[in-house]
Amino acid sequence: MIGKKVKSHPGERVLFETRPRFMVSLKSTFLKFIILLIIFRFFSSIVEATANLQNYIITMVQIPLVASVTIILMLLALFLFFWIIWDVVSWKSISYLVTDRRVIVRRGLLRKKRVFMHYNKIQDVSVSQSITERIFNSGDIEIFGGHERTTLLLEDIPDPGEVEDMINRLIEGDSDLEADYESYDSEVYNKVYKKPPKQRQKQRFEGDIISDYDKKFKK
Repeated sequence: MIGKKVKSHPGERVLFETRPRFMVSLKSTFLKFIILLIIFRFFSSIVEATANLQNYIITMVQIPLVASVTIILMLLALFLFFWIIWDVVSWKSISYLVTDRRVIVRRGLLRKKRVFMHYNKIQDVSVSQSITERIFNSGDIEIFGGHERTTLLLEDIPDPGEVEDMINRLIEGDSDLEADYESYDSEVYNKVYKKPPKQRQKQRFEGDIISDYDKKFKK
C-alpha cells in the first residue's frame, strides 16, 4: 500500500508492498488439494473395493478391513484439509515492504519475525527465476549486505525486475520515487477531501477579503 506510514519509525513511508506470488509459493498446496479431491471423488469406490477384498480374505483372516480403510481415508482427508488451510494462512502472513529507508521482510503466524536492511548497507542485489516463476512473472530477490553472510531473501516476489529496479534506484538516492509519492499523496488528498490544499484556500480567502473591501469602500 503506497504511502502507508511505518508505525515503528515515524516519518518512514512504504513505497511498495507485496507478498509471494500465490500460484508459485503454494505449489505443494495445490498438490495436496488435488489429492484431497481424489480422495473425495473415489471414496466410495475405494470402500467398495475394500469390502470386496474383505469378503475374499475373511475366510483366512478376521480383519475389519472396511472400517479401517474408511477411518484412514477420513483421517487423511481431514489432515490434508487443515494442512491446506495452514499453508494459505502462512502465505498470508508473509509481506515484503520497500520503504524510503529500507527493505523489510515480515513473516510468521504464531511467532512474528521481521528482518530488514537499510539502503546504505546494501552491497548487491541478485534476481533468480525458475521456469515456473518465469511463467507466472515472479522470482527470488536476494539482497546482500556489507557484512559477511548478511542477506535478505524475497521469495517468489511478483515482477522481480521492477522491484529490483526500484531498490537500485533507492540505493542510488533517486529522488524521482519521492516525487512520485508526493504526486500520489496529493492526488489522494484531493480525491478524499475534495477541497484545495491549504495554500490555495489561503489565497482564495485573501482574495475574498479584498473583494469585500472594494465593494464597501470604493463605491
